Amino acid sequence: MVVLRCTQQLLRRLKRSDNPPPNASTTLLGDWYGNVIRLGRRHALLFISEHSRLPVLTPVRQANRLAVVFPDAVCAALAVLEVPQSAIDEERSRMSDVAFGRTNSRTLLGTLNDFAFMARAHFIAARQATLEDIARDLARTPILPLKGARPIDLTRRLFDLD
Repeated sequence: MVVLRCTQQLLRRLKRSDNPPPNASTTLLGDWYGNVIRLGRRHALLFISEHSRLPVLTPVRQANRLAVVFPDAVCAALAVLEVPQSAIDEERSRMSDVAFGRTNSRTLLGTLNDFAFMARAHFIAARQATLEDIARDLARTPILPLKGARPIDLTRRLFDLD
């Protein structure tokens, strides 16, 4: 099971209540924190992993299919990081159930807001960039609350790749 901890804005867009999820995430990456961000005239959903701050961006038009689209987006991000396919498949199986809840960490919300700001700036600078390109660039950003560690490095460590 994976828990998507959404901001109030995202919960409203998903037409979900902010009831607490029944269980904690069983994935290596932990809970995921998400919000709606605006990139010019486009909107996207930005999620970050609780344990590594790995960012994942998906188009907002896929919000009604988030339980299917989100695990696929995470697996694609892990493949870019050269995580072995067997580990990706195992993480995907742990994400078979998706639960929704509200955010409960100010530190993670701060990182989410910083990434949203950087994603908008990146989009303005490179309008042809895809959501995957933006997420890949965000994953290389040092995170100050984590002593300057980068999401890419933290994710690779979680999967024992370094």
